[in-house]
Amino acid sequence: MRFVACSEPPKEKTGRKVAIIGAGPGGLAAAGILVCEGHSVYVYDMLPEPGGMLIFGIPDIRMPKENIVKGIRELEKFGVRFILGKKVGRDVSFDEILSNYDATIIATGAWEDIRIDIPGVDSKGVHFALDFLVRIAMVNRGYLDKNEFPKIGKRVVVIGGGDTAIDAAIVSKHYGAEDVIIVYRRTREYMPAHEHEIRNAEKRGVKFMFLVSPVRILTDENNNVRAIELEEMELGEPDASGRPRPIPTGRRKTVECDTIIFAIGERATPPFDKPERYGIKVDSKRRILVDENYMTTRPGVFAIGDVVTGPKDIASAIKAAKIAAKAVNEYLRKISSCGFSEE
Repeated sequence: MRFVACSEPPKEKTGRKVAIIGAGPGGLAAAGILVCEGHSVYVYDMLPEPGGMLIFGIPDIRMPKENIVKGIRELEKFGVRFILGKKVGRDVSFDEILSNYDATIIATGAWEDIRIDIPGVDSKGVHFALDFLVRIAMVNRGYLDKNEFPKIGKRVVVIGGGDTAIDAAIVSKHYGAEDVIIVYRRTREYMPAHEHEIRNAEKRGVKFMFLVSPVRILTDENNNVRAIELEEMELGEPDASGRPRPIPTGRRKTVECDTIIFAIGERATPPFDKPERYGIKVDSKRRILVDENYMTTRPGVFAIGDVVTGPKDIASAIKAAKIAAKAVNEYLRKISSCGFSEE
């Protein structure tokens, strides 16, 4: 996967510095454009290696990493600087970023699992999908010890209907689970996951159970998962998503299992707790508000990808990166012609 947008490094530098917060597909694509414009590009990421979801979120068995790593190495050769293992907002203040760079692109994604509050959710054998997948990748790439690998039992229930649920299911199957069931509260036609990913999971032996939703987790005397209780649902009128709303029926069933993985979504994770302090507006789900060029309500600060849209696909992040990088370049040319940098 190639991120650099030119055949060779530019001979002249603009003298402008750009910070990109997040080394996922959007951040890498933006870096590859802006470094070719002659700007000094610095990419911050909380993980020990660039790539974001491409490296740590999507399983190796679905997406080989060799070409991604090759593309990242090329970015480094062209002069992109990576500051890794540093989370902006924790290890590096957002104020410091604003003070040291002429423009900033926020590409921090959606790295917080949405959690569900039902009895037994803290039992042994319960995982949340993003943390589950990232820990597996961290162990496999040598950043965590093997004893940090998530424990996967023989009978796994995955809650959710998106691509992350599919990934958690096929990974569980790959690492030894004998029986893997994806539980979804609507019918197959309304699953957010791509159809080809659903078919791929079926080919790997993953089963599906529709029109059911988790109610509680049952455990043994040692607090280990032994089963999950599900409530049967029926479809009602469309909700805000445009899909039929799942309506509880009161009928329940129990499925025996020893591992449960919740994959019910992720929340946007901007690099600050108080956006109003920086003049940056967010919505009720913490997604950063931007204009048609992906500039936030603070001049010189742009945002792209899942931190703007919520969890979406790689292609959308890269498309946004191309628009934002062009806008950043125009913004930097404008402030250069004026002879100042906006604070």
